[in-house]
Amino acid sequence: MDQVRLNYLFWMLVHDYVTKKKWRLISMRDQEVWLVNEKSKPRQIVRFVRRDLDWAGELRRDVEKAVILFESIRTRLHYREVEGKNIYVSLYPPVDDWEDIQKPLAANKRRKSRVFSTVLTKDEIEKRDLRDLYYSEQVEQLELHTYLLKQQIKHVHELEKEKEKSMFQHGKKPYATYFLLVSIAMMFIITEWAGSSTDIMTLIDFGAKYNPRIMDGEWWRFISAMFLHIGVIHLFMNSLALFFLGGVVERMYGTTRFVIIYLIAGLLGSIASFAFNASVSAGASGAIFGCFGALLYFGFVHPSLFFRTMGKNVIVILAINLVFGFVVPVVDNGAHIGGLVGGFLAAAIVQLPKQHRTWKRFVFAIITLIVIASLIAFGWVNEAKMTNVTTELIIGQMYLQDDEVEAAYPHVKRAYEMEPTMPEATFLLSVAQAMNGNYAEALPLLEKTVEIRADFHEAHYNMAVIYTELGEYEQARTAVARAIEIEAKEEYVELERSLTLD
Repeated sequence: MDQVRLNYLFWMLVHDYVTKKKWRLISMRDQEVWLVNEKSKPRQIVRFVRRDLDWAGELRRDVEKAVILFESIRTRLHYREVEGKNIYVSLYPPVDDWEDIQKPLAANKRRKSRVFSTVLTKDEIEKRDLRDLYYSEQVEQLELHTYLLKQQIKHVHELEKEKEKSMFQHGKKPYATYFLLVSIAMMFIITEWAGSSTDIMTLIDFGAKYNPRIMDGEWWRFISAMFLHIGVIHLFMNSLALFFLGGVVERMYGTTRFVIIYLIAGLLGSIASFAFNASVSAGASGAIFGCFGALLYFGFVHPSLFFRTMGKNVIVILAINLVFGFVVPVVDNGAHIGGLVGGFLAAAIVQLPKQHRTWKRFVFAIITLIVIASLIAFGWVNEAKMTNVTTELIIGQMYLQDDEVEAAYPHVKRAYEMEPTMPEATFLLSVAQAMNGNYAEALPLLEKTVEIRADFHEAHYNMAVIYTELGEYEQARTAVARAIEIEAKEEYVELERSLTLD
């Protein structure tokens, strides 16, 4: 009879923690139950053990094993610290001395898990409010009540699991994610058809982030750049990331919230790129990192659930991508970090489906506007971000190849002003001047080019061409001879032959 009553008390204690104190069930076996209080700091974990104890040695060995288990659970659930309680429910205490066992133990020197152990016995039971019920029930009734208590504990746990599961499945189908994937693919096909997705001019024409144009008032590039990609690999990697991350975030937040998060994150990513990166850029990376930001916001609101489910994987993948962005120069990490911050802020604005804190939304909306305004202001005055020499030279050269001298001139001029000692800059500017018939301006630039780089055979050849146009054949012969000496191209040889005949 005493054993039956004690079993009943054991499950009454567990039931009280689960239903009244709202502790979460970690594991449950017939004689052992683990619970955690996720609202406490540090986290509290209790282990209930129904075992009749005879000797302190047996209790001591079990406590030592339990301390290791407490530390293992702390690590698995990513808790910083744990205060553990090891509660043994036994008919009688050990017959020998066990007072030392009640002192707190730690799994290691770091003392992240400190465990207190105690034994509840018949004497402690008689002091509890459950005493009347404890003595009034018959064996059959107590066994039935014990069974019902177990079932109710399991039921509460299942309800909690369903509640947690619903947090990840607010939306049924990620329709917006599918639409974005189709839109990105369509834009890639269009840019390939119009020229090439790797062609800088095609990208600029279709709305890539290009700072000089933005400074001229083309603010829509902050959005259009999100739908363009540079090459098949870039498209594939971003589409794959969007398919998985976007799908998860859309299911968690719902379609409307997801679209808002995606657009704000992409916008902030583009603005951060404008502020810190001078290169032409395109891609959905900023918005995709915004999905990471939305997941981190979920972790901010529900830290325990986050780390019990996806948290570790999200942080590891995010860290790898950020490190990759810092290591690889061509990656626009400004857009990535801007998108990450934007996604977190946007998620805080729209909040999770069951959150209703209007004042927090207002605060985060103000913060978001301040961040956007600050980045735009910084980008406006940050001359280093305006553009870079390489970009301007590429654009200028492409225009010159198409004989669009007027379009090319601002770019090659800007490149020359940024790097007046770069031979490519002086050379292309001389080409633009020569194509406009400004030979007097072109010649000094060519002389400067060969002074900087003596083996620049194209510059020697262009000097020969200009001297020929000016009727200065001796200088032309000298220049073309030098060009042939460096590299005997066919057109160089033909020019020398024509000059010899003359």
